[in-house]
Amino acid sequence: MNTRKLFFWLHLIIGCSAALFIFLMSITGVGLTYERQMIQSAQRADFPQMPSTGADRLSLDNVIQIAKRYDTEKPPTISLTNEPNAPFVVKEGRKTLAYLNPYTGDEMVEPGIDTKLFLGKLRAFHRWLTFDGKFSEVGRWVNGIANVIFLILALSGLYLWLPVKFKKKAFKQKLMLTKHHKNTQARDYQWHNVFGFYMAPVLVVIIFTAFFFSFKWPGNTLKSYVSTAANPLPTAQALTPEEHAHQLLWQALFNKLDTAYPQWKTINFSVPKRVQNRQTFTVDMGNGGEPQKRKTVIVDTMSGRVVAEQSFNELSTYRKVRSYIRFLHTGEIYGLFGQTLAGIASLIACLLVYTGVAMSLRRWQRSRRELS
Repeated sequence: MNTRKLFFWLHLIIGCSAALFIFLMSITGVGLTYERQMIQSAQRADFPQMPSTGADRLSLDNVIQIAKRYDTEKPPTISLTNEPNAPFVVKEGRKTLAYLNPYTGDEMVEPGIDTKLFLGKLRAFHRWLTFDGKFSEVGRWVNGIANVIFLILALSGLYLWLPVKFKKKAFKQKLMLTKHHKNTQARDYQWHNVFGFYMAPVLVVIIFTAFFFSFKWPGNTLKSYVSTAANPLPTAQALTPEEHAHQLLWQALFNKLDTAYPQWKTINFSVPKRVQNRQTFTVDMGNGGEPQKRKTVIVDTMSGRVVAEQSFNELSTYRKVRSYIRFLHTGEIYGLFGQTLAGIASLIACLLVYTGVAMSLRRWQRSRRELS
């Protein structure tokens, strides 16, 4: 058996073995293509209405007083969204404590909760093969192994795509679609080759980045090879009672931040347990999936002056690479274009599974007829 036949049978056998799981990951990936936009759209539809024309939003100082009423082990975090009628969000770490009406401060039902829950369960099935949205170690391993097989299929497929004889006509047949086909087998063969070739680079990136969700060793390996050190930011110092009397109000601090970063989309900060001379804000000017548009900003609480700023490029190499990996998988790092490209690649992966299995099945049926 020559090398080409060896790769062909490897491609066929492992492809059929993992076809179902690759298809499930791909089709759910299509459904999650615009997950962020769908959730945001559902949330906007549930935002509270302005009680009267020209009504003012609560000041940030009032919101912080409300946030301090929640019993938390860690300092509460406040999240603001730069959209009309968007509620204030109070969190403790990753746990959401409350959504506050921006005009009254009353707790409200989480905006877009039904859409968020549905897409959360779809994402859990995509990653762990569970229907209830909960983590499954078995599902994570099954999908992880399927991802490894998918990568082998992509790389072996590129080798099998190469014509036996390097001639212009042979390359043209594998690079261009035609309207007419001799039979269904010929059509599926062409689709498998043409679509597979053009989508292979994108699929390899999606598959490779998925390894970091399926296994722990890629992240640990990365951490051992790249730097985890970042440039330190100035630390906050406690204010004396005299200094505290001259400290700016939270709303005044926010207004200065709003002026300095007018294109902000979300701003997050933790409420300190003590009065201090500096406050840290995380300012996101992207879609939430573009870490290169996120900054950590240190503001002087006495003057509102920005005293330090940490951009994406100033983070540790490890954090930068992990951020790229996280959002390369969904394409969000390149905005709507990247998401669309990742969604199309996932859809093409479904087509590759179908054409691959269909051709294998016809091959098996033909061999059965020949034997009989």
